[in-house]
Order: sequence, then C-alpha cells, then structure tokens
Amino acid sequence: MTSSSRIIKGDQLSDELVNWNAPEVDVSTVVHHVADDDPADDPVAIRQQAWQQGFDQGHADGIAAGLAELQQRGQLLQQVLDATAKPLQSIDQQVEQEILQLITEIARQLVRRELRLDSSHVIALIREGLAALPAGAAGIRVRLNPQDVETVRELLQPDEGGRAWTIEPDPLLEQGACRIVSETAQIDERLDTRLARVIATMLEDERAATE
Repeated sequence: MTSSSRIIKGDQLSDELVNWNAPEVDVSTVVHHVADDDPADDPVAIRQQAWQQGFDQGHADGIAAGLAELQQRGQLLQQVLDATAKPLQSIDQQVEQEILQLITEIARQLVRRELRLDSSHVIALIREGLAALPAGAAGIRVRLNPQDVETVRELLQPDEGGRAWTIEPDPLLEQGACRIVSETAQIDERLDTRLARVIATMLEDERAATE
C-alpha cells in the first residue's frame, strides 16, 4: 500500500460521521418544477380530451341530423298519404256527379212523359208563378209551348189570381214548361230549372241529415 492512502481509524470514523451534514437542497426549485408539470402538456391527456370533445360534438350532430331526417321522412310520408287520398276523393266526386246527372236525366224523361200525357200540370205552375210575383206587378205575360196554349186558355181565366195577364206562345219552351215575365220580375218554371231546385233541396237535406 502506498503512503498516499488514507487509513481512517475507528475513533476517527465516528468523528467523521458526527461532523457530516447532508447537503442543502433547493426545495423551491423542486416545488417549482413539480408545479410546472401541467397535465395539459401530457400528449395522452391531450389526445383523450380531443377525443372526448370530438365524441360530444359528433353525438350532438348525430342527434340533430337524426331528428332532421325523421322530420323529413315524416313530411314525405304525409305527402304520399295526401297523394294517395286525392285520387279517391276525385273518384268519389266524379261518381257523385255522374249519379246526379243520371238521376236528373231519368227524372227529366219521366216528367216529360207525364206532361205529354197530361198537359194540365202547367196550370198549377202558372198559378204558383202568378202568386210568386211581387204585389203590383204590371205587364204580366205567360209564355208557353204552343201545344199548351189551348189547354191554358180553356182552364184559366185571363184575370186568374186577381191579376191581368196575357199568353205568349214560345216554341223554345218545352211542353209543360212556362215563364212568367213582368216589368219588374220573372218566374222561371222550365223543366230543367225545376229539377235543379228539387235536386238541390234533396242534397241539402241529405247533407243536413249526415252532419
């Protein structure tokens, strides 16, 4: 062993241990470094936060898109139902009009036949028409089909209903029809007009019964 080696004896070793002090440590520096260790700087935390934000935004966007699509599909379904119902409504209206026209034509033929067999029905029409004129009506003329003129002259007096009136043959009127005209009013008792009134009344009664 060389002379440069230092040998510590037992009594010297105890003195060395007693006199040794732990080195001072800068606590503020350590604390400072710990405080600066922000989790936001952690790449894993950043990725997790970004993923969560993306998930939340995607979830909200997905719900909004789903509601919009549901509303759009509902509107499309309603349009399909409306388009399906309209042809049925059109068919119902068309059938109703055809039935109404058929009934009107049948009634017209029956009435015409009855009037040809008995033209005296026009007498009742003339009486009703004269009674419907306003009081004080002047210049009253009763227009008839030429085939009904003789029958009316035989069965009615020129002052029927307390009013003076004259007969005018009108070949444009069908047998059994009449038009009563004054200076201020006119009464239309043509066959088509009467049938229209009767059918309109029947339809109104039918609608009132179903309501």
